[in-house]
Amino acid sequence: MKSLIFLQILFSFVYTRSINNRENIQILSVSAKTLNIHPLKDEIKLGQVGGVATSIKDKNELFIFHRGSREWNQYSFPDGIHFNRNQFGPIPEKTILNVNSQTGEIINQWGNNTFYMPHGLSIDHQGNFWLTDVAMHQVFKYSKDKLVLTLGELFVPGDDSTHFCKPTDVAISNTGEDIYVADGYCNSRIVKFDSKGKFIKQYRMPVGEKQLLIPHSLVLIESLQLICVADRENRRIVCFNTKTNEGKVKFIIEHPSIKTIYAITYNSNKNHLYAVSGKNQMMEAVGYTFSTNLDSFGKLLSIWKPQEKFGEPHDLTLSVDGQALFVGEIRPNLIRLFNNLD
Repeated sequence: MKSLIFLQILFSFVYTRSINNRENIQILSVSAKTLNIHPLKDEIKLGQVGGVATSIKDKNELFIFHRGSREWNQYSFPDGIHFNRNQFGPIPEKTILNVNSQTGEIINQWGNNTFYMPHGLSIDHQGNFWLTDVAMHQVFKYSKDKLVLTLGELFVPGDDSTHFCKPTDVAISNTGEDIYVADGYCNSRIVKFDSKGKFIKQYRMPVGEKQLLIPHSLVLIESLQLICVADRENRRIVCFNTKTNEGKVKFIIEHPSIKTIYAITYNSNKNHLYAVSGKNQMMEAVGYTFSTNLDSFGKLLSIWKPQEKFGEPHDLTLSVDGQALFVGEIRPNLIRLFNNLD
């Protein structure tokens, strides 16, 4: 068995390397800094990192949505959908951390006894927090630490205009008028709402085509009128039109080198789309850089990884100046900082 796995790994590596060499794709081993997340006084143990997001104003400010002492394991969702409330209550620790992105020092923290299985974190251009909890099947909008909007019904999964099934991420337009939710672990769609939470539309793959299989992360590229989703288990990125021909697929990014895609983020300064993969017995996790120029949209420009190797990347985000890329990981639970990746 071990010999078979080794041969599979070797074949996959040689095949991928051959393709990348033919296409002149850079394979980069880059230096990265692991942030030491620490408060001014008391110790805190960083839990599994669900989501990361950066400040829209301060390039040295990072926000982390983590699971504290809660771990997603075989006991969390006995049937794969419903959270095990008989065994687990809300997470007692403060799950939202505001940290200095260069030192890891905690500036502020909140969100204790509120969430059950944190997942996605986004910050809109008005500074509001958008959070998803896959156990609660809900999406939350917070103004600072005050809840101002809830989407979905508590602990009730579904596939209609008022329910989600383990929603994963949120993307918000610059004006705050359009809200997009990736839904999710047990649905195969992106759901669009207005600023008040009114259902507008849902985006799905056309009938007869491969449906989204765990839409896990979203990026809204308003200059191109696109909403792009990390179609995790299909090992691709799918981009839908948001204006003309709304809801129609515009681009699908696929490549033999791509593994499961866990998260994506967009660099408008360089017209680059960054992504991180998961890992398995055969493959280590890596990062990808794709072009978003219209004449080369989706072209794979480089594959990159830290010199010390990834654990299990789960989310990534870019600083407001586009110079620092942060990757949140699970097992081990940490935040990795890449400066000037390109």
